[in-house]
Amino acid sequence: MKKFIRCLCLCLSIIPISVPSSFAKELVIVLKSHKAEPYDIALNSLRRTLRDKGHNPIFEEYLLPEEGQGEQLSEIRKKNPRLFVALGSAAASQVAKVVKNTPVVFCMALNPVASGFIRSMASSGNNLTGASLDIPFHLQFEALRSIVPHAKKVGVIYNPQDTEGVIQQARKTAREMGLDLVAISIASEDKVPAALRSLDKTVDALWSVADSTTFSSGSAEFILLHTLRNRIPFMGLSPAFVKAGALMALEVDYQEVGAQCGGLAAKILTGDQPSSLPVTTPQKITLHVNMKTAETIGLKIPPDRLKGAVVLK
Repeated sequence: MKKFIRCLCLCLSIIPISVPSSFAKELVIVLKSHKAEPYDIALNSLRRTLRDKGHNPIFEEYLLPEEGQGEQLSEIRKKNPRLFVALGSAAASQVAKVVKNTPVVFCMALNPVASGFIRSMASSGNNLTGASLDIPFHLQFEALRSIVPHAKKVGVIYNPQDTEGVIQQARKTAREMGLDLVAISIASEDKVPAALRSLDKTVDALWSVADSTTFSSGSAEFILLHTLRNRIPFMGLSPAFVKAGALMALEVDYQEVGAQCGGLAAKILTGDQPSSLPVTTPQKITLHVNMKTAETIGLKIPPDRLKGAVVLK
């Protein structure tokens, strides 16, 4: 018996033992567009979601290299991570240019199709997928119509070089909802005042699209003041616009976006291909309304329209 046990132990000692992949530590590299609290909120939610789904990778975080320092990203790529997570549009765009073989999940990014780093929301056509910050157009227009029910013509100012694809899709959705989207194109920030004045007598409300030319620090202030003075209902880009005087805006839940991103990351770590995973959009959305602005522009909003909204009085 003793000889048998010794023989068995010897045999076991030379048999290679494979460690289940679930116990192997995988490297996930996180690239942030810049330091920002919303990115941290989303990333923490992403990490919790991965843990809840049985994944516990090693995370390394980096800030997006400055322009002209693309070689730094190439050096980071040499770490051979299992997955890249790109936080923000700038990081997603940069990673899409440099990383071609490793899976990439982007998070907190705007206009991924119009920005050109994926082919469509249904299928990226490459090694990327992710959780977009883009609130579906029909939800935006439904919110606008709930607060400004008389709105039939809705104006928007945009730079075609930045957001032409976004406007085309928004116009199609607006038409399907019985709205007329009056889009005025500009090539530079100094054209904003003239474009805005051209909409004064022709639209019932002003809608905004995330366009860096239209909404620079100086032009954003002009738009806010002009819409107040001319009693134009203005739907801003975020609650910060509402605090500054816009009539309304929608807010995305960053934790939910991070959880969506974590769900996609978990599927990739399990073996799914990014191109097989549709890009998600926010589903948990909060309406913000400035009642002082409503009073200033002469708009009466029935209380039942404000159910569930954050109301600034």
